Amino acid sequence: MAEDPGLEAAFDWLLRLQESPDDPAIRAGWAAWRRSDPAHEAAWARACATWRDLGEAGPARVVALPAVPAAGSRPPRRHLRRVVVMAAAAAVVAMVAVAGLRPGGFAGLGADIATDVAETRQVVLADGSRVELDARSAIRSRFDDGRREVTLIDGGAFFDVMPDPARPFIVRAGDVAVTVTGTAFDVAADGGRVVVEVASGTVRVAPAGGRRVEQLAAGDRLAVDTASGAVTRGRLAPEDVGAWRDGRLFVSDATVAEVVAELRRHQPGWILIADAALGARRVTGLYDLRDPRRALRAMMRPVGGEVRQFGPFLTLVMAAG
Repeated sequence: MAEDPGLEAAFDWLLRLQESPDDPAIRAGWAAWRRSDPAHEAAWARACATWRDLGEAGPARVVALPAVPAAGSRPPRRHLRRVVVMAAAAAVVAMVAVAGLRPGGFAGLGADIATDVAETRQVVLADGSRVELDARSAIRSRFDDGRREVTLIDGGAFFDVMPDPARPFIVRAGDVAVTVTGTAFDVAADGGRVVVEVASGTVRVAPAGGRRVEQLAAGDRLAVDTASGAVTRGRLAPEDVGAWRDGRLFVSDATVAEVVAELRRHQPGWILIADAALGARRVTGLYDLRDPRRALRAMMRPVGGEVRQFGPFLTLVMAAG
């Protein structure tokens, strides 16, 4: 999201008032800024509303923010100002995203089944196959004219397919098609990637663009970058496929951004990575999806990151120090 200069200025004044709440010159300058342009008053109202939505006190009294670093350690106000502006912008994104990702938010995409934040759901499809949806996920299915086809609209799902050699079972996630006749496997689509992991049996994965069809067996993992078409293969223990069903998230050499994408499904609000370099760092571990904030802190410690909470709906991940 592009920064809004008016909103940034509004938060700048909020910080000045925080630092010197009784300074008459600052209060006079703040009042003059608000009067100078109707757009400034609108920006101030937006800043106040956003801060209230974040669960903070609002402009009526001074808001508690992280302590300003000691002089000489870094440019304090500019750093803190950017953090707060990013938090405000991300909060707006988060509120829209959370509303849009509720089960009803998938209706316009033709979803048959959808889950909410931190909710998983198991259903039996028309052919007897079983599917379990991860949190904030949605599918639609089509079983007619000899067809068995499910589209993963968003999120992740674990499939236990009823064998039927005459009718292959196809899962579509973006431009990637996964075809089986009877097996158990997990498919996840998020952040421009489709990941397929196989618990038992074999599956065939066909990326878009006529790229080589990949054959996977139990314990195989395949990640497809939907933008570039790049394919990455890996291995994991078959029993770790779909570990999210037991409230566990097992990752091996995954990026911080990839793990955060999964944690977002299990925590209300939004998790924002403030540093792209931090998001690209790689981690291996087993995390508890039932406590996403604790999982996030555990992941950040070894990679030099820290977690800051802005009200109940926004978590900011940044480089420590």
